[in-house]
Amino acid sequence: MSVELVRQRLATLSEESLQRVEVWEKLLAEFGFNDENPEELPALMLNRPGLGLRIWQYPCQFAPYMAWLASKASMVRSYLEIGARHGGTFLVQAETLRRVNPGFVRAVAVDLIDQPPLLTEFEYRQEDTRLDSFKAWVGDQFFDVVFVDGDHSYEGVKDDAKATVGRCNIQVFHDISSDSCPQVRQYWVEHQKKYAKTHDFLEFVEQYESVNGSFLGVGVAVRKVWVE
Repeated sequence: MSVELVRQRLATLSEESLQRVEVWEKLLAEFGFNDENPEELPALMLNRPGLGLRIWQYPCQFAPYMAWLASKASMVRSYLEIGARHGGTFLVQAETLRRVNPGFVRAVAVDLIDQPPLLTEFEYRQEDTRLDSFKAWVGDQFFDVVFVDGDHSYEGVKDDAKATVGRCNIQVFHDISSDSCPQVRQYWVEHQKKYAKTHDFLEFVEQYESVNGSFLGVGVAVRKVWVE
């Protein structure tokens, strides 16, 4: 039911409005936040179940990211998320891309856990993202956007990045500014240096003063030359 409600809500909004940060700040609150690790969250995310999407993202980071993604959606026909957890972040991105681009054809989630109820309508693969089977599955498949949010160890994020960097136009990394995931932060810095000649980079890392520390963060690597 949540999937249909999200689709209905997005349908009420114009493509132009979906490129506005303030619109996304409101939408995310309506969709609902995850409140695990409450010590890492601002008060505005606590006790806000909304439609039950359990989105584990800071609005001050994810709202501008979603506005940016919506501005690129006309070029995006496929989406892969590595590490879907409850499925809220996946659902929001996939349905926004579908809403803006009639040519959007495929959304795939990969995780170690059983398929979340939110994602029963989507293609779901239960894989260990660090095993050769995952790399073999990716193979020569191409996704316009890949969201990397699986194994947060240095080798884990590096493996997922290497398996997909040549198979996408936009590669997105989660937790690039999190005190809880220093190895992701380390890899993100190295990734930017390694692919500086072929990619442009954006960061969405604003923090809340009410939270003690730095958490989450979204890093985006975009091919300089888009692959059709």
